[in-house]
Amino acid sequence: MSEENAGLAGAKERIAAIVEDVDSLPSLPSIVVKLIDVVNSSESCAEDAAALIEKDPALTSKMIRLANSAFYGIPRSISSVTSAVVVLGFNTIRSLVLSASVAKMFEGKHTIDIDRFWKHSVVTAMASKIIVRHLMGVRMMDPESAFCAGVIHDIGMLIFSQYMTNDYTKVYEYARANSISLLEAEDKILGVNHAQMGKILAERWSLPLDLEYAIVYHHKPDEADKAVPLVNVIHLADNISHDLGCGHWDGESRKPECASCRAELKIGDADYAKIMFNIESSLDKSQEFLAILK
Repeated sequence: MSEENAGLAGAKERIAAIVEDVDSLPSLPSIVVKLIDVVNSSESCAEDAAALIEKDPALTSKMIRLANSAFYGIPRSISSVTSAVVVLGFNTIRSLVLSASVAKMFEGKHTIDIDRFWKHSVVTAMASKIIVRHLMGVRMMDPESAFCAGVIHDIGMLIFSQYMTNDYTKVYEYARANSISLLEAEDKILGVNHAQMGKILAERWSLPLDLEYAIVYHHKPDEADKAVPLVNVIHLADNISHDLGCGHWDGESRKPECASCRAELKIGDADYAKIMFNIESSLDKSQEFLAILK
């Protein structure tokens, strides 16, 4: 067996060990699980969500800061969690709680530049939200659900970075040296990619189907058979984030945009130009959400 094949076999064995021992993967905090249930229930009210959030002082602080930030631009001061939930809405609350919890769960040692990882994720999320708002007259999607999907679309990378440090260092080095995408380098070096690893986390966390599909298919939207509009939005936003210099390193290569993506979303050249203008004009706001996230 060649050295390259031996390395691939070893990486696959380590991945198999992680997958088989699913209990070793991080679990979502119970407050997040309960909050997702509250958000998904038609019988829930703002007080239900606020009662959960108020049990966690750190989340309470983040929620109040977000409600009063320029990121959302609420014209009046928000001083209570209940008011924050009412003003921001359930899906915004889900975005913040889920992303803040994931950031805390994976705050240890990493192979990747974790600050750039979260900047890429938040810019992708913001771009997704802007795209959905632009499409309001064409596609009925929730901007905050798109934001949430954008924030967590690359969570599979966090598993690689924290649980397979040496192997993922080789992935980064190979992608840089050969000017290829991380996805291609993962398939080459590990035999599995971050979208596939993200599916394992999404299932373990029982995430809503639309979020799971955004995680699994954001690089291959033409293969999705459910949540197709959202998957295409995340795919486009992910590529835009890279094109704006918000990749995982300077000059990171990405795979080409899916040929059917813009047609699926009914985005013409004029639409795309307007979307890009709005995203570029909003980049500074992403820094505020990043600061709150951490």
